[in-house]
Amino acid sequence: MSYVTVATTGGLLRGIDAAGAVSFLGVPYGDTTSGGNRFRPPQPAPLWTGVRDAFEFGPAAPQLDARVGAAPIAQEVLRLLYPRAGTPTEGGPVSEDCLRLNIWTPSAEEGRGRPVIVWLHGGAYQHGSGNEMAFNGDVLASTQDIVVVTVTHRLGLLGFCALDEVAGESFAGSGVAGLLDIVEALRWVRANIAGFGGDPDSVTICGQSGGGMKVAALMAMPAAAGLFHRAIMQSGPGLRIAESGEGSAIARGVLAMCGLNDASAEQIRHVPLDRLLGVQQEIIGYQMKEGMALDLLERPLPIGPTQHPAHLPGQLFAAGAPEQSANIPLLIGSTAHEMAMMLAAMPGFAELDDAQVAGLAEAAFPGRRGLIAQYRELFPDERPCLLWARLLTDRTFRGGSYQVADAQAAAGAPVFVYLFDQTTSVLGGVLGSCHSLDLPYVFGTVDRIPMAGPDPDRDLANLVMRTWGQFSRAGSPAHDGLPGWPVWSEGKHAMALGPLCGTVDALECTPLLKH
Repeated sequence: MSYVTVATTGGLLRGIDAAGAVSFLGVPYGDTTSGGNRFRPPQPAPLWTGVRDAFEFGPAAPQLDARVGAAPIAQEVLRLLYPRAGTPTEGGPVSEDCLRLNIWTPSAEEGRGRPVIVWLHGGAYQHGSGNEMAFNGDVLASTQDIVVVTVTHRLGLLGFCALDEVAGESFAGSGVAGLLDIVEALRWVRANIAGFGGDPDSVTICGQSGGGMKVAALMAMPAAAGLFHRAIMQSGPGLRIAESGEGSAIARGVLAMCGLNDASAEQIRHVPLDRLLGVQQEIIGYQMKEGMALDLLERPLPIGPTQHPAHLPGQLFAAGAPEQSANIPLLIGSTAHEMAMMLAAMPGFAELDDAQVAGLAEAAFPGRRGLIAQYRELFPDERPCLLWARLLTDRTFRGGSYQVADAQAAAGAPVFVYLFDQTTSVLGGVLGSCHSLDLPYVFGTVDRIPMAGPDPDRDLANLVMRTWGQFSRAGSPAHDGLPGWPVWSEGKHAMALGPLCGTVDALECTPLLKH
């Protein structure tokens, strides 16, 4: 192990060179978001003197504990995904001084011009950080000769509470503050990544789940234009964001629950953090009770971005691809059984039989009698519970992904669609190819993340890493390790990534979406 020092716009940074990758952890790209900076756009990070050690992860953003109130099987899933502590914060510190990023590079030599992947974590705008073990970037960076950056930003009400129309201009952009944080991180990358061996003109934004939704939002944000050149959306479940009136209604409720009103709104910058998190929990609980948080196609997430005339002027991809991103190459896809992770806590899920699944499908899709029979014909050996998860995944995840693929392809951009169908044997195989199972395969961390199972397919991990690396380098994921991968506009084919890799007819595999 040795040390490497790099000059940045904030000062000198010292990282660690170990195991084929140089890491710089907990790098500040913005000032603390507490006190007077709470609910404001990100402010510049303070400069420092001397050499700053970048050996440890910075704080995660304040967030609710994902374990609280979770069913036992859901808690087990959390332990499988987050082995350090069973929570997305990974047991590390939490603070409003959270605007940090992490960098992994094969070597910090200026002028190497390596492609850069900027990773945006998932968590439905409420959970997660750039510090999660599943996407530590050392393996991906060293094996693919790229630079990997992971970003931590504001979450929950602190990052997405549209107070501006309620409380005035001093709260401008508060409904998209977490996204503005990411834009600030991209600006930092643009200004500094060359010193870490990266190419500022070859940046790919990439995210999974809520991170995929952030990618979709950034493609529509004027402030992000020109800061990235390719995009990857993994398992982005929904495109609907709050209308201005919806966001303002939540903001008024937040003020009232804090004992404030429009006139006293400035005091919310100093409301104790625990109180704000408690208010957030109440809002989410209410929306879950009313069923408002369950339909990701028709409703926005309980906490998330609000439309803003300057920052997010419309619904994402509703009227086609955003003009500013019309030429951005896109890699987009999902896992086969995304919804199995969410359904696993349902009593009796693992024991469902075909008759029960048929009844569930007829109740959920009353106008599509016989729909589940079409799925059974396509997947004759699939467990009934996973067949049900696949159908719901088509509605909740794949439908939105195909909408984005259609819009981006219609704008003339090269679009490539994948279907990740590798399964995991954990929990008796009931999760199948579930939400987030792709993460350790993309980052080559299958031997660190128990969710991948006791005997993960390391060859598949190498193939997936190569595919993501190739896309970040060339704007196309095709390479000699995969059969031909046509663009989406040529027949709507997807590449299956799993036990058998090859192109499939995307609509033939998803009967729900054929009509």
